[in-house]
Amino acid sequence: MDQALAGVLKAVSTASRTLALQNAMSMACHGDRQRLAACLEAMTPAQLVEVAAAARLLSAAADQALDKPAARTQ
Repeated sequence: MDQALAGVLKAVSTASRTLALQNAMSMACHGDRQRLAACLEAMTPAQLVEVAAAARLLSAAADQALDKPAARTQ
Protein backbone atom coordinates (compact mmCIF):
# COMPACT_ATOMS: atom_id res chain seq x y z
CA MET A 1 0.00 0.00 0.00
CA ASP A 2 1.19 3.49 -0.79
CA GLN A 3 2.75 5.11 2.28
CA ALA A 4 0.78 8.34 1.77
CA LEU A 5 -2.49 6.41 1.61
CA ALA A 6 -1.54 4.47 4.74
CA GLY A 7 -0.92 7.77 6.52
CA VAL A 8 -4.30 9.12 5.46
CA LEU A 9 -6.07 5.96 6.59
CA LYS A 10 -4.32 6.12 9.97
CA ALA A 11 -5.35 9.77 10.38
CA VAL A 12 -8.96 8.97 9.48
CA SER A 13 -8.97 6.09 11.96
CA THR A 14 -7.58 8.32 14.71
CA ALA A 15 -10.14 11.03 13.96
CA SER A 16 -12.94 8.46 13.99
CA ARG A 17 -11.89 7.12 17.40
CA THR A 18 -11.59 10.66 18.77
CA LEU A 19 -15.06 11.61 17.52
CA ALA A 20 -16.58 8.44 18.96
CA LEU A 21 -15.00 9.23 22.34
CA GLN A 22 -16.21 12.84 22.21
CA ASN A 23 -19.70 11.69 21.32
CA ALA A 24 -19.80 9.25 24.25
CA MET A 25 -18.48 11.93 26.61
CA SER A 26 -21.12 14.38 25.42
CA MET A 27 -23.90 11.86 26.04
CA ALA A 28 -22.51 11.14 29.51
CA CYS A 29 -22.18 14.84 30.37
CA HIS A 30 -25.77 15.46 29.35
CA GLY A 31 -26.99 12.44 31.31
CA ASP A 32 -28.50 10.91 28.18
CA ARG A 33 -28.22 7.27 29.18
CA GLN A 34 -30.25 5.95 26.27
CA ARG A 35 -28.11 7.65 23.60
CA LEU A 36 -24.93 6.84 25.56
CA ALA A 37 -25.86 3.15 25.56
CA ALA A 38 -26.49 3.24 21.81
CA CYS A 39 -23.19 5.04 21.26
CA LEU A 40 -21.27 2.49 23.32
CA GLU A 41 -23.00 -0.45 21.64
CA ALA A 42 -21.78 0.82 18.27
CA MET A 43 -18.14 0.80 19.42
CA THR A 44 -15.60 -1.93 18.93
CA PRO A 45 -14.09 -3.66 21.97
CA ALA A 46 -10.87 -1.68 21.43
CA GLN A 47 -12.81 1.59 21.42
CA LEU A 48 -14.60 0.58 24.62
CA VAL A 49 -11.24 -0.07 26.27
CA GLU A 50 -10.10 3.43 25.24
CA VAL A 51 -13.32 4.99 26.54
CA ALA A 52 -13.01 3.19 29.87
CA ALA A 53 -9.38 4.24 30.28
CA ALA A 54 -10.18 7.85 29.40
CA ALA A 55 -13.10 7.87 31.84
CA ARG A 56 -10.90 6.58 34.66
CA LEU A 57 -8.25 9.20 33.93
CA LEU A 58 -10.83 11.99 33.73
CA SER A 59 -12.44 10.88 36.99
CA ALA A 60 -9.11 10.76 38.82
CA ALA A 61 -8.06 14.17 37.46
CA ALA A 62 -11.40 15.73 38.40
CA ASP A 63 -11.18 14.27 41.92
CA GLN A 64 -7.66 15.65 42.25
CA ALA A 65 -8.76 19.08 41.02
CA LEU A 66 -11.62 19.08 43.53
CA ASP A 67 -9.15 18.41 46.33
CA LYS A 68 -7.24 21.63 45.57
CA PRO A 69 -8.18 24.58 47.80
CA ALA A 70 -8.99 26.87 44.85
CA ALA A 71 -11.56 24.43 43.51
CA ARG A 72 -13.39 24.28 46.82
CA THR A 73 -14.02 28.03 46.94
CA GLN A 74 -15.67 28.24 43.52
